[in-house]
Amino acid sequence: MRVTRFLFAIGLAALAVFGLLRLHFDVEVLNLLPSELPAVQGLRIHQEHFADARELILTIQAENPDHAELAASLIAEQLRLATNLVSQVLWQPPWQEHPGLAAELIAWLWFNQPPETFSQLTNRLAPDHLENAFAAARHTLTTSLSPADIARLTYDPLGLTQLPDAVAGAAPQFGEGQEVFSSTDGTFRIVFVHAAYPLSSYVESRRWLAAVQEHVNRARALPDMPDVEIGCTGGPAFVAEISSSMQGDLTKSVGGTMIVIVLLFWWAHRRVMPLLWLLVLLAVILAGTLAIGGLLLGNINVVSIGFAAILLGLAVDYALVLYHEALDTPDAPVSTVRRTVVRSIAWSAVTTAAAFSMLNFGGLPGLAQLGSLVAIGVVLASIVMLSWYLPPLAGRLKQHSAARNKDSDHATAKRSIAPWIATATVAAVSILVLAFERPVLDHTTSSLRPRHSGAYTAMEQIQSNLVSRAEPDWLLVSGTDESRLAARLDAVKPVLARALDRNEIVGFSLPDALVPRIEHQRANQSIAAVLADRRDAIHRAATAAGFTEDATVFTRNILDAWRRAAESTPPFWPTNAVSDWILDKALVRTTNGIFALGLVTSLTNNPADPNASSWTRDLPREGVWLAGWQRIGSDLLDVVKRDLWRVVIPVFLIVFVSLWFAFRSLREVLLSFATLLFSGLALSALMAFTGWSWNLLNMLAVPLLFGVGVDYTIHMQLALRRHNGNIAAARRTTGRALFLCAGTTIAGFGSNALSNNAGLASLGLVCASGIAIAFFSAVFLLPAWWRAFASRGARAEQSSSRRQTLSAPSSLYRPEFWRLGFFVVRLIPRFLCVPLARCFALAYWVLARERREVVIENLLPPCNGDRAAAVRTARSLYRQFAIKIIDLWRYEAGLSVLDLLGEGEGWEHFTRARAAGQGILLVTPHLGNWEFGGPWLTRHGVTLQVVTLAEPGEDFTELRKASRARWNIETLVVGSDPFAFLEIIKSLESGATVALLMDRPPAPTAVTVELFGRPFPASIAVAELARATGCVVLPVILPRVNNAYAAKILPPIAYDRAALRDRAAREQFTQQIARAFEPAIREYLDQWYHFVPIWRPQPNPGP
Repeated sequence: MRVTRFLFAIGLAALAVFGLLRLHFDVEVLNLLPSELPAVQGLRIHQEHFADARELILTIQAENPDHAELAASLIAEQLRLATNLVSQVLWQPPWQEHPGLAAELIAWLWFNQPPETFSQLTNRLAPDHLENAFAAARHTLTTSLSPADIARLTYDPLGLTQLPDAVAGAAPQFGEGQEVFSSTDGTFRIVFVHAAYPLSSYVESRRWLAAVQEHVNRARALPDMPDVEIGCTGGPAFVAEISSSMQGDLTKSVGGTMIVIVLLFWWAHRRVMPLLWLLVLLAVILAGTLAIGGLLLGNINVVSIGFAAILLGLAVDYALVLYHEALDTPDAPVSTVRRTVVRSIAWSAVTTAAAFSMLNFGGLPGLAQLGSLVAIGVVLASIVMLSWYLPPLAGRLKQHSAARNKDSDHATAKRSIAPWIATATVAAVSILVLAFERPVLDHTTSSLRPRHSGAYTAMEQIQSNLVSRAEPDWLLVSGTDESRLAARLDAVKPVLARALDRNEIVGFSLPDALVPRIEHQRANQSIAAVLADRRDAIHRAATAAGFTEDATVFTRNILDAWRRAAESTPPFWPTNAVSDWILDKALVRTTNGIFALGLVTSLTNNPADPNASSWTRDLPREGVWLAGWQRIGSDLLDVVKRDLWRVVIPVFLIVFVSLWFAFRSLREVLLSFATLLFSGLALSALMAFTGWSWNLLNMLAVPLLFGVGVDYTIHMQLALRRHNGNIAAARRTTGRALFLCAGTTIAGFGSNALSNNAGLASLGLVCASGIAIAFFSAVFLLPAWWRAFASRGARAEQSSSRRQTLSAPSSLYRPEFWRLGFFVVRLIPRFLCVPLARCFALAYWVLARERREVVIENLLPPCNGDRAAAVRTARSLYRQFAIKIIDLWRYEAGLSVLDLLGEGEGWEHFTRARAAGQGILLVTPHLGNWEFGGPWLTRHGVTLQVVTLAEPGEDFTELRKASRARWNIETLVVGSDPFAFLEIIKSLESGATVALLMDRPPAPTAVTVELFGRPFPASIAVAELARATGCVVLPVILPRVNNAYAAKILPPIAYDRAALRDRAAREQFTQQIARAFEPAIREYLDQWYHFVPIWRPQPNPGP
């Protein structure tokens, strides 16, 4: 056994280590959002294909343009030296640093034009027109005052960069393009830095960013470096910042919660060992939850990182409730303390875990993960605390309890009107506040952003300095190939043009000019070949016109590109660095197709404005996504509002069911809901008064507070029950524990208010405030409400309901379940049915706690009060009953059970009685499988009549009568009517054999006898029938022995028929029968099947 446990522990530890090793931070914000939203899909496409994870953007802010330009150039030069870190650094348009490389893109744009447009170049570049073209260029160079014209003609004397209007905006212009790198006034510039290798993890991103910043600092130390402000943004900056923020949030929240737990526990108890043991178990719970999370989830996102503090605040509650209950009952063993509070802890864990689990239906994957982790942790915490917290502290509890209760032993329940004044005041103030102001609804995505972020600040600076109008939305278009993409762009463009004409948008741009038009390229290949053949003629004409070799390099590069295009198979794409840099901003080719990125500037950035989206209905649905962080806020809010009811309603139902099973009292269930509604009213007023708003994340605080806040009402009302309505005693014990619980839970949620993630911070703030209000309502207001509305009813309902429920057969004892049993045993062989039944019995043992306690209490007297022995016997009884019920179903379903009929013992007693010609009354307790007496006697040629009470429902009675009739057994149904026995008397007088159960009789035939030294109700009907008929009374038992049911007939019980006229004699005869069964019951105690209370209260001893 020790080896098995050791191996199990090793395996568990290995799984935990594996789970922890699988755990990683997920820094991608988009993973917080529902993937089924088209806007989110668009953002993902943009993030995956157009937001380069290896590209860092440095921002430079200076007092004057010259300083900004100088700083940018020095930083670029310094970073270019770090070839092991960066592959490319751009601080100005690449075509300005490498103008010759722009020729390929110009050539490609011409080559992509309709043939009628491209063919015009054959006339412009005809040999007889070249002399005039160069002469015109030379004249413009000598007379023009335009720097742009001079710059262009210096490299392009033939004007090939002057593209048709339809594509002119897509081409790089010499002397232009600075608007991508510099603000209009030149004081703000950006530098693009591309990593030399993939940054596959946040650890690599942080390391790479630190190395880049080190080189930037070296550049800042140069003597020529002016005083500038430098920021950074882009993929590596966001990844490094978010991962650092997540680690910081985890450290701050967990550390802060732990500190609060330590302070509160020390303030309340000032005991070192219970505190240290509590911290150890909290660490075990946190590690276990992380390990399970690693196994199931793998990654933890930026929102779910807040689970740790929340879990610690909730997990400590169970330990505190256990500890306080143990202090109030220091003489009770640990097992008794557990039984006292297991109900409240179990239902509290169920409701809390259920509430957090429901976040999986809230529409936001980020919160869903947080909910799953907390739910796992709460269940684990309840098991760990119930199992391990108290045993090591058992020896210290009595001493601590004496010191703690020294001044509180005489607490009394005093009535006070203060709770009613507080109730009226809070309700009135809340209604008054909400009448004038209500919490607003935030339609933006600000809750998904960090509250303090250098990367976001730098991005906002780029937005304000380089983007002249409102932030544009991204229009993403996909196609399986170039032709399909071009067709979709052609379909989108008229929609945008109409929206622009109707003033529904401010402007738009599409990269349609950059998409290869295969049909154009095929038609243009012959033209390109002709133009490329004029390369030498153009060079001679340029030289004759006085242009240098450098002046024609650009033109010759264009001609060379046309030569390659003429010889290639369409589609033809440009390939050099300048072309790639430009195309990558607008087009991305993947193995699954091509994506294009366009920009649309709306009239307003307010996503709630209906005009902002009215035109989007005309966009094609397939392969087109409109995305943007401002636009997505409204869509997400719609999802959250739609799915909120999918969370709230299940949580409500789960809470209702949990409350019902916890209380079994409608009054107390309604009081719990009243407390939650009152807390919600006060929280709404607080939010309105402080100006807090509802957002995408904190809206889901509603079901969380519903599930967590209800715990306080469960604990408090059960405490009021235990203390018979003594409010002071309930507050001294459970109320004190709940104060610590609320304090730690508030700390758990409240520590997330310090999170750098705005949504998690707002969720923590709202939840912490709601829990504080729920605690105040449950501990200080609810007891007064309970005393006024539920105290009498609760006690009466609890006592009555419990008596009625436990005194009646289980709800499983019904015809539907019986017929289901028939179906199962007919379908499945016995060797499979038995283990299935044992599993069901084990589940019933675990779940039906009160029934289990009834069985244990029934077994205590024959176990001489040894509870441990009674528990062991009860476990065995459940297993035996599983076999018994399968065999009984087989018998009543008409299947053969002859192989289950064992040996007989004492058969001679039966034959002698039968030979005397007297009626035989077989008396048996609920021991073994008593119904098998019928087939056992039938096999020996004896016809049996069975006396039984009516089953629950006429249909059930008839079902069982029919089952016995298959074995030629007659059923005599009796009730409380004494005349029903006349038929039985007639049968016995005629010499029949009748069977009767003597325990669990109906009230009219019950008398109290002594069994195992305890008052026990037994049937006096046996004595009455003996007096009336003079029958032979034979005690019989049918226990399961050696996998079969043995019939053991005990010697007849002798009696004086005349003496039985006296009732006292009949009661004494009943006592004699009960005493005859004691040895057999004790021998086969685990087959004495009683699932209802059987013992009568013992009389109070006299003075």
